[in-house]
This record gives sequence, C-alpha cells and structure tokens, in this order.
Amino acid sequence: MWFDTHAHLFLLSGSGEDESLRPEDMKSKLTSVLDRAQEDGVGAIVCPGIDRRTSELAIAIAELFPGLVWAAVGIHPNSASQATAHDWEEICRWATHPTVVAIGETGLDWFRDYTPRETQIAWFRRHLELSRQVGKAVIVHCRDAEGDMTLTLREAKRSGDLAGVMHACAAPWETVQQWLDLGMYVSFAGSVTYSNKKLRHIREAARHVPLDRLLIETDSPFLVPEPLRGREKVCFPSHVGLTGTFIAQIRGLSVAEFAEATSQNASRMFRLVKS
Repeated sequence: MWFDTHAHLFLLSGSGEDESLRPEDMKSKLTSVLDRAQEDGVGAIVCPGIDRRTSELAIAIAELFPGLVWAAVGIHPNSASQATAHDWEEICRWATHPTVVAIGETGLDWFRDYTPRETQIAWFRRHLELSRQVGKAVIVHCRDAEGDMTLTLREAKRSGDLAGVMHACAAPWETVQQWLDLGMYVSFAGSVTYSNKKLRHIREAARHVPLDRLLIETDSPFLVPEPLRGREKVCFPSHVGLTGTFIAQIRGLSVAEFAEATSQNASRMFRLVKS
C-alpha cells in the first residue's frame, strides 16, 4: 500500500474557493477521488492546510474519511502576509486534534514575493516551535530558499531535535544531505519523474536518500507525474504510485519493497505506529 504524505484534498473538493461549501458537499465530491486512490493501492493520505480556513477543512476531511485521511495544520509562507493572531491561535488549538498528525505546510518561498522574507522566517520559526511543543512532525516547503532554510533549521536544532519532512524536494543532493543530518525526512513528488535536464539533480537526490528516511507524495492537485504530465491537468492521490514506481526503478528496488518501506517511514514519522 502507498502512503501519500502530501495532498491538498480541499482543492480537489472545490472547497478551497467556495466559502459556503458544507462538509457533506466535500464528502460527495471526494468520495470518488478517494475510492479511486484506494483501488490504486493508496492506504493513507495526509492533507496539509495552507492557512486557517484550509487547515480547518483538512480536519473536516480527515473526520469524514477516518483511517484513510489525516490532517496537518499550518500557514503556508505565501499565506503568511495575510495571517492574523487569531489564525495562529486556531492553528495552535487544532494542533492537538486527534486527526492532526503534523504541523504545516510551513517553510520558506523565495520564488514568490507574496510575503516578505523576514515575515516568512518568523512564521516558520513559530511552526517549528509548535511542532516541538506538541510532539508532531513539521511539513516544510522550500522553494529557491535552500541556504536560508538550512540556516533556520540549524538554528531550530539548537533548541532540540527536529522531526519532519522536506516536502516535494527539489534541492541538490549536497543540500539534502545537510537536511538529513539535521534529522529531517525527505519526500519526492511527481517532479522527480520529469525528464528535464535541469531537474536531473532531483533524481540524483532520490537515488541517494537513505531508504529509511525517504517518503513520497503527490502534492495533489499539483505536479502531475509522468507519463500523465501534459495529458492530465490535475494530480490525484491515486497517482502517487507512478512516482513511487519511478523511484523504485531508479534505485533498483522492487515496487512492493519500496511501497512498504516508504509507507512504514511515513507511519513512523507521523507517529501512526510505534517507532
């Protein structure tokens, strides 16, 4: 069974844009998506919020599909400029909810300029501290900010052990090694399957990450993997096996062995099983 460690299911349900959508509407929209995922061997999914509203929706979806979907709550760096003190109070309150297995999606994004860099770093530090306080993994977004990301993680490490995942990893192996040394897991999405020469470093990192620290994800509805890229506009949790199969092949592993290892890694990191 596959474990999709990162899927924004609220964007598949339409609820990200519809303020009036009710939980029962989400269930009707998502049932077929999740049935298809299970048919394709997906046994668990983590749905991370990107702001207060979507974090609440992630919890609602996890409650609608118990045992299959788990939630994460947080403020994405591109959402941080609009976030309020009340938003953070709610994130902290939800952090101990029984369906919530992680804090995030949080991190740094130097590619977009939606939030000033100093504000992003401040919010990221908040999430790292909350992760430590509640004893749950942190889900980290990093885009074009590898140097400052490493510095911020090193700073946080001085206050205690880190527990979490660098999601949709796009960093070179040299940087990934530093994140592993700090205690982080590393997750790969559909971009690892792309044949672009400029993305060769992602495949190289995927070959070298120790098997017991490696996770996979869809980042649904984004990053449609090959061979569906260009043919389908939306990435679904059912597609996670395409990414998993690709990485298994470039590492010379059987698909079954790789699926089992990465699922066990995810269950251990999210504390769904005893380590």
